[in-house]
Amino acid sequence: MSTIFFKQKPRIVGWYSVAGKKEGQGPLRETFSQIVQDEYFGEKTHEMSERKFFITAIEGAIRNAGIKPDIVFAGDLLNQIVSSSFAMREIGLPYIGIYGACSTMALSLLTAATFVDSGLVHTTVAAAGSHFATAERQYRT
Repeated sequence: MSTIFFKQKPRIVGWYSVAGKKEGQGPLRETFSQIVQDEYFGEKTHEMSERKFFITAIEGAIRNAGIKPDIVFAGDLLNQIVSSSFAMREIGLPYIGIYGACSTMALSLLTAATFVDSGLVHTTVAAAGSHFATAERQYRT
């Protein structure tokens, strides 16, 4: 077993988070970039809503960072990581989908940092998300 040592410390240069109504009522409400009151986020289905959450968060992070990323590492809890995959079709950046359930964000950050440190890419986006209604349907039925 080996340990990964980065030549340079990875940096987060921009971020954006989108939360739902319940999260917006909790103790972390001040830390979210945007709180959405409508669980459908103006869409027809929860799956389309989850895709919109991804698009909003990724585009917000890119805007806040002032960079054009080379690639996006992202994932969600649905089969075939469908929400992040469909979001990336609309965003139009190269994408590697990551599925790690609860570890998806950590895996996205680690993979992004490793790609940057190796010199394969200069800037990346790491993202993860889930919508209570899509995850509930996925795991309860």
